[in-house]
Amino acid sequence: MAESDNDLLGLVANGDRAAFDRLVLRHRGPLSAFAHRLLGNRSEAEEIVQECLTRVWSNAPRWDPEGSAKAWIYRIAHNLSVDRLRVRRPTVDIESREFEDDSPTPEQALTIKRENLSVRDAVAALPERQRIAISLFHLKDMTADEVANTMEISVDALESLLRRARAKLKDIVRQEQPEAYARTAAGERR
Repeated sequence: MAESDNDLLGLVANGDRAAFDRLVLRHRGPLSAFAHRLLGNRSEAEEIVQECLTRVWSNAPRWDPEGSAKAWIYRIAHNLSVDRLRVRRPTVDIESREFEDDSPTPEQALTIKRENLSVRDAVAALPERQRIAISLFHLKDMTADEVANTMEISVDALESLLRRARAKLKDIVRQEQPEAYARTAAGERR
């Protein structure tokens, strides 16, 4: 039976290095992707992940076992990322962004790349709190309670943020990619 994040963090709180290694293995990649989405810079994201994991190790004894370990870890990464964003002016540098292209044909690759650029840029254009809510809820598959806990807001406030973010994303995609939006809207009506 796989150990839960809460089980592992409880062991880490007692100084179990092997449990910490398992927790790192489980969350390093997703934390890096999360920080990269927030910061738009892979090297800064890696720095955030390193600092986050260092803080998880050193602060594990202070973690409240009644809460969600995953939400606690992501809150640390979120807070570190927000602190980093406050230090610099937020910008979107499209040339430095990395995008994966896993489509088999050149035509499909071009279509997917255009849509990915559009969606990622649309997410990057969201106000900070909406971008964080969307990233955690939709891209990290966290529950509403976990996201609300991570962002230190109520579930109602989170749902409001998500509604506004989704509406803004639809508007952005509709304006930038009317043909892609039309295909998506037609698929929703079927």
